[in-house]
Amino acid sequence: MNNKLFGTTFVALLGSTVLFFGVTQAGTYVIDEVVFPSKGFGEQTYIGPYDVSNLPENEAAVTVQTGVKGWYGEASVQIKLQDAVVSFPVEVVQFNTDSTLTNAQDGAKNELQFDVTKESVGTFLNQQFAPMVFNDEEIAIVTETIREQLAAGRKDQIIDITSALLANSTVETAVTNVTFNNIESSVGIRNLMTALNGYVINPKSTFSMLEFIESTDLGNLTEQDLTTVASILYASVLQTNFGVDERSIGPVVPTTVPLGFEASINRELGVDFVFTNPNATGFTINLNGVGTGLNANLTGFPFIYQYETTINDKQEFLPKTIKQYSSFVEPNTVRVKTQGENGIQVAVFKNIRSDSAIIETKEVSKDFYPPVHKVEIHPLTVTIPAAGSGDGTGTTNGSESTKGGSNGQPSTGAGTGTTGDETSIGGSTDSGSTNDTGSNANDENDSEPQYDKGGNLIPPSK
Repeated sequence: MNNKLFGTTFVALLGSTVLFFGVTQAGTYVIDEVVFPSKGFGEQTYIGPYDVSNLPENEAAVTVQTGVKGWYGEASVQIKLQDAVVSFPVEVVQFNTDSTLTNAQDGAKNELQFDVTKESVGTFLNQQFAPMVFNDEEIAIVTETIREQLAAGRKDQIIDITSALLANSTVETAVTNVTFNNIESSVGIRNLMTALNGYVINPKSTFSMLEFIESTDLGNLTEQDLTTVASILYASVLQTNFGVDERSIGPVVPTTVPLGFEASINRELGVDFVFTNPNATGFTINLNGVGTGLNANLTGFPFIYQYETTINDKQEFLPKTIKQYSSFVEPNTVRVKTQGENGIQVAVFKNIRSDSAIIETKEVSKDFYPPVHKVEIHPLTVTIPAAGSGDGTGTTNGSESTKGGSNGQPSTGAGTGTTGDETSIGGSTDSGSTNDTGSNANDENDSEPQYDKGGNLIPPSK
């Protein structure tokens, strides 16, 4: 009886325990999954750059928050508007953990949710990009652009807000203005002006002078025509933030374009002028004749900075004189074959200004034109040595010259003599009498010493 009662009691208690445990687990399941469901993430789930695959929501939140905290310490965010790039303070950006986890989709790449106020963005824009003025609509557009770009969680990024601001903008102005004076307007230059006037340099595009003329029928063009127009375009490009990819100068100092701004073109040698527009907006080329000069300007969305070019460190190099000789040039005459010209070197600098302050100065180029040496052609002459030089040639102003004889006058040479009347070799010409006495003895005494084949002196005969 006791055993039966014990068994019945044990079974009752066991059943109650199982029932209580089941109810407890069921309640927990209902609370966790029905009343307060807990979210977890499956395979291949990312929030920003952070992998939260197979993590419950609370662990995923810790993972993401830890990653974003590190992002704040290392992030470098810059805002680009046209030609200006300015650092953006990430401390005004607030990470929204709840919104990030709530909007995250399982098995997908999800974005981080950041909060940025329009007030902080408006203050930033007006301080960093003055003198531009931004209205409320433009500030709201920039704020949303910043939010969208930060959502990927990249540590280093440049956010270009130019396209967002200019999507509906019609603002255009002349951003450059260059005039070359005393330009002879040839047919080729006029054809180039007509073809280039109104040409649009698209965003992020490159312009090549040689490619342009090859794609356009412009008739006969000289290298000088191409160089003149390319040079005024080059001078215009220097007043922007455009990049110059290829530019050359000629061998001599230019006479039709200002020093420092020549962009030589040579089709035969493939010498080109190439530049790139790095901006998110396009610019239009405008070319016009101004009196006897040529004017060029680029129109488009205005730049934040101002660009100016200066010519410094001009140096001149004197030419040398090269002498050449020719038998076709008359005596005492010098013919100039090439007139010399000074060589010149100039350095071109670009100043980048923000309002009136120079924020950067950089050297653009250093152009060197070597001097053209002067070439003179002189007459070809034979030099006759002076008297007594002993080389067998002499000149006198007397009546005669002798060799090996006596004429009552001193001899001026040892061999061949030239006088105003005659030349005498190996003879004697007298006018009648002589003042010499004992000339035979003197001749013998003055005769040159004689040597045998062994080099021994032969005594004079008695």
